[in-house]
Amino acid sequence: MNLDKFVLAQNMAFLIAIPPESNLAKLLSFCLATKARNKMTGTEILKITCELMENPSNLPYWTQDVMGLDLDYSSEEWKALGAMGINDAEEFMATMLQELENLSL
Repeated sequence: MNLDKFVLAQNMAFLIAIPPESNLAKLLSFCLATKARNKMTGTEILKITCELMENPSNLPYWTQDVMGLDLDYSSEEWKALGAMGINDAEEFMATMLQELENLSL
């Protein structure tokens, strides 16, 4: 199997292992609902997502930044953000990181 197919299989296995009602699933669903501008590179997107992992309390600001990457706030993005049910950003992210740690792949 070539590297691209392996990376895809690895990411698919990761997604399948995530419980659907978990904070991790909600965060990833939000990410799937967002769109970036055509000129934005994967490296730039990785940088802003790494910044969130370094500063989890910035989740509310991060979601707004990510929603605005394509200069359009779509109803799908708002729906996914609402489904996250964030009342306390630090608690949401702490739970999500614990869920990530508990995954067995």
